[in-house]
Amino acid sequence: MFAILLLWSCGDVSAPPGSTITIEPSSLTIENSLPTAETSTQYYTVSVVDEDGNPVGDVKLSISFIWASPSPYNLVQLYKGDVPVDSPFEATTDEFGAYTFRLDFISGGGYEYKGDVEVRSGAAFASSTLEVTTGSSQ
Repeated sequence: MFAILLLWSCGDVSAPPGSTITIEPSSLTIENSLPTAETSTQYYTVSVVDEDGNPVGDVKLSISFIWASPSPYNLVQLYKGDVPVDSPFEATTDEFGAYTFRLDFISGGGYEYKGDVEVRSGAAFASSTLEVTTGSSQ
């Protein structure tokens, strides 16, 4: 058992069996009826806990959003720290079982779209829906 705990604390390992991943916010809906597009920033925090509810540090995560890539023409951009990254990207939870990342997205200008931020580690999975609307009923 001690050897397994050592492996889980080494950094490049998946969440242990029975773990739960949560993402905050769990969903985000933005209504923007402005005629011009604008970029907004949202920070997400991922938490990993074991089957007993204890935070699990040094867990390798895979974070993705379907349309994210480092291009000024994309609707969504993921960041690892302050660096734009391709989707998916890998990250590691801190000693408290958490990891915070940034997502920039475009709204307004008639843009409407919906997609999921997805986080995976081993068998554990969580998603958070981002929906951008113009706020008008159709």
